[in-house]
Amino acid sequence: MPDTTAVALLTIRAWREEGSANPLRAEIRLTRDVSLGFQAARTVAHTEGVVEAVQTFLEGVLSSSTRD
Repeated sequence: MPDTTAVALLTIRAWREEGSANPLRAEIRLTRDVSLGFQAARTVAHTEGVVEAVQTFLEGVLSSSTRD
């Protein structure tokens, strides 16, 4: 087992976009290693997009830990 392990981070900032047919907005920012800063960001307008992003992120964390 390595002495240090990278720490992954995902943040979600959510708000309502008034007047929109789909008012949910969520900005998702993530990194696989916090020492590198955020590596990706995207904004989604559907709950399913948020759920998919979180699931993909967590699967990536699990797969990277099995390679260590």
